[in-house]
Amino acid sequence: MTDLDALTLVGAAHAIRTGERTSTELTEHFLARIEETEPAVHAWTTVDADGARAAARAADAAVAAGAPLGALHGVPLGVKDIVDTAGLRTTYGSPRWLDHVPDRDATAVARLRAAGAVVLGKHATHELAWGGRTDSARLGPTHNPHRRDHIPGGSSGGSAAAVAVGSCLGAIGTDTAGSVRIPAALSGCVGYKPGRGRVSLAGVMPLAPSLDHVGALARTVEDAAAIVAAIAGPDPADARTEALAPEDDPELDVRGLDVAFLTGWPTHPLDAGVAAAYAETRRRAVDAGLRVGDREVAGEAGAAEALLTRILAEAGARHRPTYAERPDLFGADLAELLALPAPTPRELAAAEATIARTSAQLFGLFADHDVLVLPTVAVPAPPIGATTVAVGGEHQPVEIALTRLTSPFNAAGLPVVSIPAGTVDGLPVGVQVVAGPGADRRALAVAAAIEAGALD
Repeated sequence: MTDLDALTLVGAAHAIRTGERTSTELTEHFLARIEETEPAVHAWTTVDADGARAAARAADAAVAAGAPLGALHGVPLGVKDIVDTAGLRTTYGSPRWLDHVPDRDATAVARLRAAGAVVLGKHATHELAWGGRTDSARLGPTHNPHRRDHIPGGSSGGSAAAVAVGSCLGAIGTDTAGSVRIPAALSGCVGYKPGRGRVSLAGVMPLAPSLDHVGALARTVEDAAAIVAAIAGPDPADARTEALAPEDDPELDVRGLDVAFLTGWPTHPLDAGVAAAYAETRRRAVDAGLRVGDREVAGEAGAAEALLTRILAEAGARHRPTYAERPDLFGADLAELLALPAPTPRELAAAEATIARTSAQLFGLFADHDVLVLPTVAVPAPPIGATTVAVGGEHQPVEIALTRLTSPFNAAGLPVVSIPAGTVDGLPVGVQVVAGPGADRRALAVAAAIEAGALD
Protein backbone atom coordinates (compact mmCIF):
# COMPACT_ATOMS: atom_id res chain seq x y z
CA MET A 1 0.00 0.00 0.00
CA THR A 2 1.33 3.43 -0.97
CA ASP A 3 0.49 6.80 0.49
CA LEU A 4 -1.64 7.44 -2.60
CA ASP A 5 -3.87 4.52 -1.64
CA ALA A 6 -4.70 6.26 1.64
CA LEU A 7 -5.77 9.54 0.01
CA THR A 8 -9.38 10.61 0.22
CA LEU A 9 -11.01 12.55 -2.59
CA VAL A 10 -11.00 15.76 -0.60
CA GLY A 11 -7.39 15.12 0.42
CA ALA A 12 -6.39 14.52 -3.19
CA ALA A 13 -8.06 17.74 -4.34
CA HIS A 14 -6.16 19.67 -1.66
CA ALA A 15 -2.86 18.00 -2.58
CA ILE A 16 -3.30 18.91 -6.25
CA ARG A 17 -4.33 22.46 -5.45
CA THR A 18 -1.27 23.03 -3.25
CA GLY A 19 1.15 21.35 -5.63
CA GLU A 20 1.92 18.52 -3.24
CA ARG A 21 0.65 16.07 -5.86
CA THR A 22 -0.14 16.31 -9.55
CA SER A 23 -3.24 15.12 -11.33
CA THR A 24 -1.02 13.16 -13.70
CA GLU A 25 0.58 11.31 -10.80
CA LEU A 26 -2.80 10.38 -9.35
CA THR A 27 -4.29 9.46 -12.71
CA GLU A 28 -1.40 7.13 -13.53
CA HIS A 29 -1.74 5.56 -10.09
CA PHE A 30 -5.42 4.77 -10.59
CA LEU A 31 -4.97 3.59 -14.17
CA ALA A 32 -2.32 1.16 -12.88
CA ARG A 33 -4.68 0.08 -10.11
CA ILE A 34 -7.43 -0.57 -12.67
CA GLU A 35 -5.07 -2.73 -14.70
CA GLU A 36 -4.05 -4.59 -11.56
CA THR A 37 -7.59 -5.31 -10.32
CA GLU A 38 -9.43 -5.90 -13.60
CA PRO A 39 -10.87 -8.29 -14.66
CA ALA A 40 -10.75 -10.01 -11.26
CA VAL A 41 -13.26 -7.46 -9.95
CA HIS A 42 -14.75 -6.32 -13.27
CA ALA A 43 -15.81 -2.93 -11.99
CA TRP A 44 -15.22 -1.08 -15.27
CA THR A 45 -16.87 -1.47 -18.66
CA THR A 46 -14.80 1.19 -20.46
CA VAL A 47 -11.52 2.79 -19.39
CA ASP A 48 -10.54 6.01 -21.16
CA ALA A 49 -6.82 6.02 -20.40
CA ASP A 50 -5.91 8.47 -23.19
CA GLY A 51 -8.71 10.88 -22.32
CA ALA A 52 -7.90 10.72 -18.61
CA ARG A 53 -4.21 11.40 -19.23
CA ALA A 54 -5.03 14.38 -21.44
CA ALA A 55 -7.41 15.78 -18.83
CA ALA A 56 -4.80 15.30 -16.11
CA ARG A 57 -2.14 17.14 -18.12
CA ALA A 58 -4.58 20.01 -18.67
CA ALA A 59 -5.39 20.06 -14.95
CA ASP A 60 -1.71 20.27 -14.07
CA ALA A 61 -1.17 23.06 -16.59
CA ALA A 62 -4.00 25.02 -15.01
CA VAL A 63 -2.41 24.67 -11.57
CA ALA A 64 0.95 25.81 -12.94
CA ALA A 65 -0.65 28.81 -14.63
CA GLY A 66 -2.47 29.90 -11.49
CA ALA A 67 -5.85 29.52 -13.18
CA PRO A 68 -9.08 29.30 -11.16
CA LEU A 69 -9.58 25.73 -9.96
CA GLY A 70 -12.78 23.81 -9.37
CA ALA A 71 -13.57 21.94 -6.18
CA LEU A 72 -12.61 18.57 -7.74
CA HIS A 73 -9.72 19.86 -9.83
CA GLY A 74 -7.57 17.03 -11.18
CA VAL A 75 -9.26 14.30 -9.12
CA PRO A 76 -9.70 10.94 -10.95
CA LEU A 77 -13.28 9.64 -10.74
CA GLY A 78 -15.57 7.17 -12.50
CA VAL A 79 -19.10 7.37 -13.89
CA LYS A 80 -21.76 4.67 -13.81
CA ASP A 81 -22.40 3.29 -17.27
CA ILE A 82 -26.01 4.44 -17.20
CA VAL A 83 -24.96 8.12 -17.39
CA ASP A 84 -24.03 9.71 -20.73
CA THR A 85 -20.44 10.78 -21.41
CA ALA A 86 -19.67 12.69 -24.59
CA GLY A 87 -17.38 10.74 -26.92
CA LEU A 88 -17.04 7.85 -24.46
CA ARG A 89 -18.88 4.57 -24.88
CA THR A 90 -21.98 4.31 -22.70
CA THR A 91 -23.60 0.88 -22.83
CA TYR A 92 -26.27 1.16 -20.13
CA GLY A 93 -25.18 -2.40 -19.30
CA SER A 94 -27.23 -3.55 -22.28
CA PRO A 95 -26.53 -5.70 -25.34
CA ARG A 96 -28.59 -3.19 -27.29
CA TRP A 97 -26.17 -0.35 -26.58
CA LEU A 98 -22.74 -2.01 -26.65
CA ASP A 99 -21.41 0.39 -29.30
CA HIS A 100 -23.30 3.49 -28.19
CA VAL A 101 -21.23 6.69 -27.94
CA PRO A 102 -23.23 9.75 -26.77
CA ASP A 103 -22.55 13.13 -28.37
CA ARG A 104 -23.03 15.06 -25.13
CA ASP A 105 -22.47 14.72 -21.41
CA ALA A 106 -25.25 14.23 -18.92
CA THR A 107 -25.68 17.37 -16.82
CA ALA A 108 -24.07 15.64 -13.83
CA VAL A 109 -21.01 14.69 -15.88
CA ALA A 110 -20.72 18.15 -17.43
CA ARG A 111 -20.73 19.63 -13.93
CA LEU A 112 -18.21 17.04 -12.75
CA ARG A 113 -15.86 18.10 -15.53
CA ALA A 114 -16.55 21.79 -14.85
CA ALA A 115 -15.42 21.17 -11.27
CA GLY A 116 -12.13 19.90 -12.71
CA ALA A 117 -12.56 16.14 -12.25
CA VAL A 118 -10.73 13.66 -14.47
CA VAL A 119 -13.07 10.96 -15.80
CA LEU A 120 -11.24 7.63 -15.85
CA GLY A 121 -14.07 5.71 -17.51
CA LYS A 122 -17.39 3.97 -16.99
CA HIS A 123 -18.42 1.62 -14.21
CA ALA A 124 -20.32 -1.64 -14.67
CA THR A 125 -24.06 -1.68 -14.01
CA HIS A 126 -26.85 -4.19 -14.10
CA GLU A 127 -28.59 -4.12 -17.48
CA LEU A 128 -30.44 -0.81 -17.81
CA ALA A 129 -29.88 -0.39 -14.03
CA TRP A 130 -32.79 -2.80 -13.52
CA GLY A 131 -31.39 -5.12 -10.85
CA GLY A 132 -29.54 -5.16 -7.55
CA ARG A 133 -26.73 -7.55 -8.45
CA THR A 134 -24.63 -5.89 -11.22
CA ASP A 135 -24.52 -8.91 -13.50
CA SER A 136 -24.25 -7.56 -17.03
CA ALA A 137 -25.97 -9.51 -19.78
CA ARG A 138 -22.94 -9.41 -22.09
CA LEU A 139 -20.07 -8.23 -19.91
CA GLY A 140 -20.51 -10.67 -17.02
CA PRO A 141 -20.83 -10.19 -13.26
CA THR A 142 -18.98 -7.67 -11.15
CA HIS A 143 -17.35 -9.30 -8.12
CA ASN A 144 -17.36 -8.12 -4.53
CA PRO A 145 -13.76 -7.04 -3.75
CA HIS A 146 -13.98 -8.70 -0.33
CA ARG A 147 -15.16 -12.11 -1.58
CA ARG A 148 -15.09 -12.62 -5.33
CA ASP A 149 -17.84 -15.23 -5.37
CA HIS A 150 -20.33 -12.71 -3.94
CA ILE A 151 -22.14 -9.80 -5.56
CA PRO A 152 -21.09 -6.19 -4.92
CA GLY A 153 -24.73 -5.08 -4.86
CA GLY A 154 -26.29 -3.01 -7.57
CA SER A 155 -27.09 -1.54 -9.81
CA SER A 156 -24.19 0.86 -9.15
CA GLY A 157 -22.09 -2.17 -8.25
CA GLY A 158 -19.17 -1.31 -10.50
CA SER A 159 -18.85 2.09 -8.87
CA ALA A 160 -18.93 0.65 -5.35
CA ALA A 161 -16.49 -2.13 -6.22
CA ALA A 162 -14.07 0.33 -7.84
CA VAL A 163 -14.09 2.60 -4.80
CA ALA A 164 -13.72 -0.36 -2.44
CA VAL A 165 -10.84 -1.92 -4.37
CA GLY A 166 -9.09 1.44 -4.75
CA SER A 167 -9.31 1.92 -8.52
CA CYS A 168 -10.88 5.38 -8.23
CA LEU A 169 -11.60 7.97 -5.54
CA GLY A 170 -15.31 8.21 -6.14
CA ALA A 171 -18.09 7.96 -8.69
CA ILE A 172 -21.45 9.18 -9.89
CA GLY A 173 -24.12 6.49 -9.47
CA THR A 174 -27.88 6.27 -9.75
CA ASP A 175 -30.46 5.08 -7.22
CA THR A 176 -34.03 4.00 -8.04
CA ALA A 177 -34.74 1.47 -5.29
CA GLY A 178 -31.40 1.63 -3.46
CA SER A 179 -28.89 1.31 -6.28
CA VAL A 180 -26.32 3.65 -4.71
CA ARG A 181 -26.82 2.59 -1.09
CA ILE A 182 -27.11 -1.18 -1.59
CA PRO A 183 -23.70 -1.60 -3.29
CA ALA A 184 -22.11 0.89 -0.91
CA ALA A 185 -23.25 -1.23 2.03
CA LEU A 186 -22.35 -4.58 0.49
CA SER A 187 -18.97 -3.46 -0.89
CA GLY A 188 -17.83 -1.34 2.05
CA CYS A 189 -17.94 2.32 1.04
CA VAL A 190 -20.17 5.38 1.42
CA GLY A 191 -23.23 5.91 -0.76
CA TYR A 192 -25.17 9.18 -0.77
CA LYS A 193 -28.60 9.52 -2.39
CA PRO A 194 -29.49 13.20 -2.28
CA GLY A 195 -33.04 14.36 -1.81
CA ARG A 196 -35.32 14.46 -4.82
CA GLY A 197 -34.61 17.30 -7.24
CA ARG A 198 -31.15 18.08 -5.95
CA VAL A 199 -29.26 16.60 -8.92
CA SER A 200 -30.40 16.67 -12.55
CA LEU A 201 -31.37 13.44 -14.29
CA ALA A 202 -30.80 14.90 -17.77
CA GLY A 203 -28.63 12.55 -19.77
CA VAL A 204 -29.27 9.57 -17.48
CA MET A 205 -31.02 6.51 -18.94
CA PRO A 206 -34.34 6.43 -17.07
CA LEU A 207 -35.46 3.35 -15.20
CA ALA A 208 -38.48 4.59 -13.24
CA PRO A 209 -38.45 8.40 -13.51
CA SER A 210 -40.66 8.92 -10.46
CA LEU A 211 -38.06 7.11 -8.32
CA ASP A 212 -34.73 7.81 -10.05
CA HIS A 213 -32.02 9.81 -8.26
CA VAL A 214 -28.39 10.61 -9.11
CA GLY A 215 -25.98 10.15 -6.20
CA ALA A 216 -22.38 9.49 -5.29
CA LEU A 217 -20.16 6.69 -4.01
CA ALA A 218 -16.87 7.41 -2.27
CA ARG A 219 -14.56 6.43 0.58
CA THR A 220 -15.89 8.92 3.11
CA VAL A 221 -19.01 10.94 3.80
CA GLU A 222 -17.06 14.13 3.13
CA ASP A 223 -15.95 12.80 -0.25
CA ALA A 224 -19.47 11.77 -1.31
CA ALA A 225 -20.81 15.16 -0.22
CA ALA A 226 -18.13 16.91 -2.28
CA ILE A 227 -19.17 15.04 -5.43
CA VAL A 228 -22.84 15.86 -4.99
CA ALA A 229 -22.06 19.50 -4.16
CA ALA A 230 -20.25 19.76 -7.50
CA ILE A 231 -23.09 18.32 -9.57
CA ALA A 232 -26.19 19.60 -7.74
CA GLY A 233 -28.41 22.52 -8.64
CA PRO A 234 -31.17 23.64 -10.98
CA ASP A 235 -31.04 22.48 -14.59
CA PRO A 236 -33.37 23.74 -17.34
CA ALA A 237 -33.12 20.30 -18.93
CA ASP A 238 -34.77 18.69 -15.90
CA ALA A 239 -37.88 20.35 -14.55
CA ARG A 240 -37.64 18.23 -11.39
CA THR A 241 -34.60 20.08 -10.15
CA GLU A 242 -35.13 22.91 -7.75
CA ALA A 243 -33.10 25.81 -6.46
CA LEU A 244 -31.01 24.72 -3.52
CA ALA A 245 -32.16 26.36 -0.32
CA PRO A 246 -29.47 28.38 1.46
CA GLU A 247 -27.82 26.66 4.38
CA ASP A 248 -29.75 27.78 7.45
CA ASP A 249 -27.08 26.57 9.83
CA PRO A 250 -23.66 26.09 8.23
CA GLU A 251 -22.23 25.36 11.69
CA LEU A 252 -24.75 22.60 12.38
CA ASP A 253 -24.10 20.97 15.76
CA VAL A 254 -25.26 17.38 15.51
CA ARG A 255 -25.35 17.09 19.31
CA GLY A 256 -28.57 19.08 19.21
CA LEU A 257 -30.32 16.74 16.79
CA ASP A 258 -32.72 13.99 17.80
CA VAL A 259 -31.40 10.79 16.17
CA ALA A 260 -33.83 7.87 16.14
CA PHE A 261 -32.57 4.33 15.66
CA LEU A 262 -35.51 2.50 14.15
CA THR A 263 -36.84 -0.82 15.40
CA GLY A 264 -39.82 -2.85 14.30
CA TRP A 265 -40.20 -3.06 10.51
CA PRO A 266 -36.57 -2.07 9.76
CA THR A 267 -35.15 -4.75 12.05
CA HIS A 268 -37.46 -7.72 11.43
CA PRO A 269 -36.16 -9.78 9.85
CA LEU A 270 -32.41 -9.11 9.86
CA ASP A 271 -29.39 -11.33 9.46
CA ALA A 272 -27.91 -11.85 12.93
CA GLY A 273 -24.59 -10.33 11.88
CA VAL A 274 -26.30 -7.26 10.42
CA ALA A 275 -28.30 -6.88 13.65
CA ALA A 276 -25.09 -6.99 15.69
CA ALA A 277 -23.44 -4.39 13.44
CA TYR A 278 -26.51 -2.16 13.78
CA ALA A 279 -26.36 -2.40 17.57
CA GLU A 280 -22.66 -1.54 17.49
CA THR A 281 -23.40 1.50 15.32
CA ARG A 282 -25.88 2.70 17.93
CA ARG A 283 -23.18 2.43 20.60
CA ARG A 284 -20.79 4.38 18.37
CA ALA A 285 -23.41 7.09 17.89
CA VAL A 286 -23.82 7.41 21.66
CA ASP A 287 -20.05 7.53 22.10
CA ALA A 288 -19.90 10.25 19.44
CA GLY A 289 -22.09 12.46 21.64
CA LEU A 290 -25.26 12.18 19.57
CA ARG A 291 -28.66 12.41 21.26
CA VAL A 292 -29.83 8.91 20.46
CA GLY A 293 -33.19 7.26 21.07
CA ASP A 294 -35.15 4.33 19.69
CA ARG A 295 -38.34 4.47 17.67
CA GLU A 296 -40.43 1.44 16.86
CA VAL A 297 -42.27 1.68 13.57
CA ALA A 298 -44.88 -0.63 12.18
CA GLY A 299 -44.11 -2.11 8.79
CA GLU A 300 -46.16 -1.60 5.66
CA ALA A 301 -46.49 -5.12 4.31
CA GLY A 302 -45.33 -5.35 0.72
CA ALA A 303 -43.69 -1.90 0.55
CA ALA A 304 -40.68 -3.15 -1.43
CA GLU A 305 -42.91 -5.21 -3.69
CA ALA A 306 -45.03 -2.11 -4.33
CA LEU A 307 -41.97 -0.15 -5.42
CA LEU A 308 -40.91 -2.98 -7.72
CA THR A 309 -44.43 -2.97 -9.21
CA ARG A 310 -44.08 0.72 -10.00
CA ILE A 311 -40.69 0.09 -11.57
CA LEU A 312 -42.16 -2.73 -13.65
CA ALA A 313 -44.88 -0.36 -14.87
CA GLU A 314 -42.59 2.58 -15.68
CA ALA A 315 -39.59 0.67 -17.02
CA GLY A 316 -41.83 -1.81 -18.82
CA ALA A 317 -43.65 0.97 -20.65
CA ARG A 318 -40.30 2.25 -21.89
CA HIS A 319 -38.68 -1.02 -22.95
CA ARG A 320 -41.50 -3.49 -23.66
CA PRO A 321 -42.20 -2.24 -27.24
CA THR A 322 -38.58 -2.83 -28.23
CA TYR A 323 -38.58 -6.19 -26.49
CA ALA A 324 -41.66 -7.25 -28.43
CA GLU A 325 -39.85 -6.61 -31.72
CA ARG A 326 -36.27 -7.53 -30.80
CA PRO A 327 -36.06 -9.77 -27.70
CA ASP A 328 -32.50 -10.67 -28.70
CA LEU A 329 -31.42 -7.15 -27.67
CA PHE A 330 -32.04 -7.97 -24.00
CA GLY A 331 -30.26 -10.23 -21.56
CA ALA A 332 -31.95 -13.02 -19.63
CA ASP A 333 -32.80 -10.89 -16.56
CA LEU A 334 -34.50 -8.16 -18.54
CA ALA A 335 -36.17 -10.64 -20.86
CA GLU A 336 -37.72 -12.34 -17.84
CA LEU A 337 -38.99 -9.03 -16.47
CA LEU A 338 -40.30 -7.77 -19.81
CA ALA A 339 -42.06 -11.05 -20.49
CA LEU A 340 -44.18 -10.41 -17.40
CA PRO A 341 -47.57 -8.84 -18.02
CA ALA A 342 -47.80 -5.16 -17.24
CA PRO A 343 -49.41 -4.47 -13.85
CA THR A 344 -53.17 -4.17 -14.13
CA PRO A 345 -54.83 -0.90 -13.10
CA ARG A 346 -56.04 -2.62 -9.92
CA GLU A 347 -52.55 -3.96 -9.11
CA LEU A 348 -50.96 -0.58 -9.78
CA ALA A 349 -53.57 1.23 -7.67
CA ALA A 350 -52.93 -1.14 -4.78
CA ALA A 351 -49.18 -0.63 -5.10
CA GLU A 352 -49.58 3.14 -5.20
CA ALA A 353 -51.75 3.07 -2.10
CA THR A 354 -49.07 1.09 -0.26
CA ILE A 355 -46.37 3.50 -1.44
CA ALA A 356 -48.44 6.50 -0.30
CA ARG A 357 -49.03 5.04 3.16
CA THR A 358 -45.36 4.15 3.57
CA SER A 359 -44.23 7.63 2.49
CA ALA A 360 -46.74 9.30 4.83
CA GLN A 361 -45.46 7.18 7.70
CA LEU A 362 -41.87 8.19 6.97
CA PHE A 363 -42.72 11.87 6.71
CA GLY A 364 -44.60 11.61 9.99
CA LEU A 365 -41.51 10.39 11.84
CA PHE A 366 -39.87 13.78 11.30
CA ALA A 367 -42.46 15.44 13.51
CA ASP A 368 -40.60 13.86 16.44
CA HIS A 369 -37.08 13.20 15.13
CA ASP A 370 -34.48 15.08 13.08
CA VAL A 371 -32.68 12.04 11.68
CA LEU A 372 -33.47 8.33 11.32
CA VAL A 373 -30.99 5.45 11.30
CA LEU A 374 -31.63 1.89 10.15
CA PRO A 375 -29.73 -0.90 8.40
CA THR A 376 -29.13 -0.40 4.68
CA VAL A 377 -29.54 -4.03 3.63
CA ALA A 378 -30.90 -6.82 5.83
CA VAL A 379 -28.20 -9.31 4.76
CA PRO A 380 -24.55 -9.35 3.72
CA ALA A 381 -23.81 -9.73 0.01
CA PRO A 382 -25.38 -12.91 -1.40
CA PRO A 383 -23.36 -15.25 -3.61
CA ILE A 384 -23.26 -14.54 -7.34
CA GLY A 385 -26.12 -16.40 -8.98
CA ALA A 386 -28.28 -16.71 -5.85
CA THR A 387 -31.98 -16.11 -6.46
CA THR A 388 -33.10 -16.35 -2.82
CA VAL A 389 -31.43 -15.51 0.47
CA ALA A 390 -32.10 -16.46 4.09
CA VAL A 391 -33.08 -13.49 6.24
CA GLY A 392 -33.69 -14.10 9.92
CA GLY A 393 -34.86 -17.65 9.34
CA GLU A 394 -37.02 -17.01 6.29
CA HIS A 395 -36.16 -17.12 2.60
CA GLN A 396 -36.80 -14.10 0.39
CA PRO A 397 -36.14 -13.35 -3.29
CA VAL A 398 -32.77 -11.62 -3.58
CA GLU A 399 -34.22 -8.40 -5.04
CA ILE A 400 -36.70 -8.07 -2.15
CA ALA A 401 -34.03 -8.76 0.46
CA LEU A 402 -31.76 -6.14 -1.10
CA THR A 403 -34.33 -3.36 -1.59
CA ARG A 404 -36.68 -3.82 1.39
CA LEU A 405 -34.99 -1.17 3.55
CA THR A 406 -33.86 1.24 0.83
CA SER A 407 -36.71 1.57 -1.67
CA PRO A 408 -39.23 3.46 0.52
CA PHE A 409 -36.87 6.45 0.63
CA ASN A 410 -36.89 6.70 -3.16
CA ALA A 411 -40.66 7.05 -3.19
CA ALA A 412 -40.45 9.62 -0.41
CA GLY A 413 -37.54 11.41 -2.10
CA LEU A 414 -35.63 11.79 1.16
CA PRO A 415 -31.86 12.32 1.48
CA VAL A 416 -30.06 9.19 2.68
CA VAL A 417 -26.40 8.35 3.38
CA SER A 418 -25.21 4.75 3.74
CA ILE A 419 -22.01 4.25 5.73
CA PRO A 420 -20.01 1.12 6.54
CA ALA A 421 -21.04 -0.57 9.80
CA GLY A 422 -18.63 -3.49 10.02
CA THR A 423 -18.32 -6.92 8.45
CA VAL A 424 -20.09 -10.26 8.69
CA ASP A 425 -17.93 -13.25 7.73
CA GLY A 426 -15.61 -10.89 5.89
CA LEU A 427 -18.40 -9.16 3.95
CA PRO A 428 -19.21 -5.48 4.63
CA VAL A 429 -22.60 -4.31 5.86
CA GLY A 430 -23.94 -0.79 6.27
CA VAL A 431 -26.40 1.49 8.00
CA GLN A 432 -28.28 4.37 6.41
CA VAL A 433 -28.88 7.81 7.86
CA VAL A 434 -32.07 9.53 6.69
CA ALA A 435 -33.18 13.15 7.04
CA GLY A 436 -36.35 15.00 6.14
CA PRO A 437 -37.13 16.80 2.88
CA GLY A 438 -34.42 19.31 2.00
CA ALA A 439 -32.32 18.36 5.02
CA ASP A 440 -29.39 16.72 3.24
CA ARG A 441 -26.97 18.57 5.52
CA ARG A 442 -28.42 16.85 8.59
CA ALA A 443 -28.08 13.37 7.12
CA LEU A 444 -24.50 14.08 6.05
CA ALA A 445 -23.51 15.59 9.41
CA VAL A 446 -24.87 12.69 11.47
CA ALA A 447 -23.39 10.13 9.07
CA ALA A 448 -19.99 11.84 9.34
CA ALA A 449 -20.21 11.88 13.13
CA ILE A 450 -20.98 8.16 13.28
CA GLU A 451 -18.28 7.49 10.68
CA ALA A 452 -15.72 9.32 12.81
CA GLY A 453 -16.88 7.57 15.98
CA ALA A 454 -16.26 10.65 18.11
CA LEU A 455 -16.67 14.40 17.95
CA ASP A 456 -13.90 16.90 18.51
